[in-house]
Amino acid sequence: MDTERFTPFVLYIERISKNIKRIADEKMEPYGLRSSHIICIMQLGKSEGGLSPVALSEACGVDKAFISRMTSELMEKQYIKRSDDAVGKYKAKLVLTEEGQKINEIIKGIVQDCLEHVDARLSMKKLEMFYEVLAGIDSGIASLVKGE
Repeated sequence: MDTERFTPFVLYIERISKNIKRIADEKMEPYGLRSSHIICIMQLGKSEGGLSPVALSEACGVDKAFISRMTSELMEKQYIKRSDDAVGKYKAKLVLTEEGQKINEIIKGIVQDCLEHVDARLSMKKLEMFYEVLAGIDSGIASLVKGE
């Protein structure tokens, strides 16, 4: 990537991220949630049998402190709980409650609406190529961070 492409790339990524957060914050406000809660709920919704805090941290790509804050807030709102067979605070799997499952369905609907809105502007071939390229950029940047 030459330096003339660097600035627009970073600006696009930042703007996309901020706009996604704005949409999520607006749509989740009636439920007392923020955009930061969404990824936790979605990952727990995809898991069968729940995830430990460590596994949830890895699945969300965030640190354990962030997960600790988010899960505490989600438990307080009764959207998640420790599984019924929980043993210990940190090894216990977290699962969605019935209310959490309802919220997950709402989130999936919002995500689907957003994807359809974007997909209508791009061909499937371009979208597939975009995600392939984005994964390559992510991999390249991650290897720099790791010092590889």
